[in-house]
Amino acid sequence: MQFVFDEIIEKFLLIVAKCAEVSGVKVFFVGGAVRDNLLNLPVKDVDIIVEGNAVDFVSGLPDCIKIHSIHKDFATVKVEYSNLLFDIASTRTEKYPYSGCLPVIEKIGVSINEDVLRRDFSVNSIYCEFYPENGRIVYKMFDPVSGFNDIKNKTLRVLHSKSYCDDPTRILRGVGFKYRFNFEFSNEDICLINKYFSCIDRSKMSIDRAFSVLRKLLASDFADKIFREIVEKKYYKIFTSDELNIDLDKVFEIKKTLSLDLNDFSIFCCEIIKNNQVVPYEISSKVDIVKTFSKLSAYELAYYYYITGDNNVLNYINLKSIKLCVTGKDLFLLNYSQGKNIGVILRSLYEAKLNNCKQFLSKNDEIQWIKTHFPII
Repeated sequence: MQFVFDEIIEKFLLIVAKCAEVSGVKVFFVGGAVRDNLLNLPVKDVDIIVEGNAVDFVSGLPDCIKIHSIHKDFATVKVEYSNLLFDIASTRTEKYPYSGCLPVIEKIGVSINEDVLRRDFSVNSIYCEFYPENGRIVYKMFDPVSGFNDIKNKTLRVLHSKSYCDDPTRILRGVGFKYRFNFEFSNEDICLINKYFSCIDRSKMSIDRAFSVLRKLLASDFADKIFREIVEKKYYKIFTSDELNIDLDKVFEIKKTLSLDLNDFSIFCCEIIKNNQVVPYEISSKVDIVKTFSKLSAYELAYYYYITGDNNVLNYINLKSIKLCVTGKDLFLLNYSQGKNIGVILRSLYEAKLNNCKQFLSKNDEIQWIKTHFPII
């Protein structure tokens, strides 16, 4: 097996491999890096796993590799080399005391084959050892759970029957893989997913963690397809016992109308699943429209419009682009006194322009309006 990295990453990996050889430990790529390489996709995340304790291992790295941060509970380290950051993790086993809770570390420094068994899908359980040989890096692939065949067959398969119960976010991540790589859940996995939804236990679930996974998935180029599947197959039941009547056509139309970026669209979809109540605003003027909605973030505005259908949101989209050409400095040069009076004039001008923007086609139009309505005595 071969990887193609740029020169800086190659140098970093060779340093790590040589240090591992001297220390008598083994280092690997596991999961996404191996999977993407086998799919002939660019490897974006170069994460390393040490068969042992990563914190102890990095203490022996040369000074050119600096420790950026340490997560002691998980024995993972983020290091910096030539302005690039890399994650180095320890092999470990973990358990889920309750369905959907955060995993609890059982043991650090286990064998790589034990570590692999804690992972989500077989396609993410292939690992690749790397070591130095004649001044270059050699890569050797291992496939303990037949992940390579599942990649070849475009199949998503978990490693044990309680996997979705332990961590239901694996259902969400599986949907992400489905559209990112054109994978499908195995027949056995579909049965396991249905079994999970037949007896969901949310009592000890880390809802924040689940929403974090969902937000990341919906901030991708496949967001529309992922959200559609989550809604149509009711995978949102991971988060709530409510039956949600989600209007997908309306969701995607709002995304387009409000020009939501991926991050705002992601949070907007999560807000729809949270299904919080919204009280419509009492708005009596165009000034009220701008004052009210300018305080909302893009996703808050989208959610408000989705729930209320308040057409003042559409008015706001048109009004928010209206700006004054005249400034306080201009008024001062026109011999208007500074302070509160200038503020009153600008607010009055802004309201007039909101109500009839066609009246103000130039800066001179604004100045003429000011002289008419606020003559200097």
